[in-house]
Amino acid sequence: MKHGIPVVMILVLGLTLALGFGLFAQIKKDAKTGQDRIEGTIQAMDKEKSTLTIVQSGATNKPTWHVAYNDQTKFTARNKPGKVDDLKEGQRVIILGKYDQNVMTASRIDIR
Repeated sequence: MKHGIPVVMILVLGLTLALGFGLFAQIKKDAKTGQDRIEGTIQAMDKEKSTLTIVQSGATNKPTWHVAYNDQTKFTARNKPGKVDDLKEGQRVIILGKYDQNVMTASRIDIR
């Protein structure tokens, strides 16, 4: 029975850390629109497939997210109307949309 307490403590600590890191990787809700929100940097883009890979800002484990855009997606560049051709790898972006089945479908992409 002496070994039971340390094992339980290790399991609780491991579970706490795992849940804590998982919280940092969660997609947040935008306060104004209620849509899912990702803020990060464009790591990769495929204009033929209309997809982006985003590295999330502010998270300790730097998760990546897959984002799809379409003809309904609105683009802004520094708070002015933009277009898909304004997107470049390495740019900081804020994306609003709907996250479902491991892909965020963007309704708006703000280039910073």
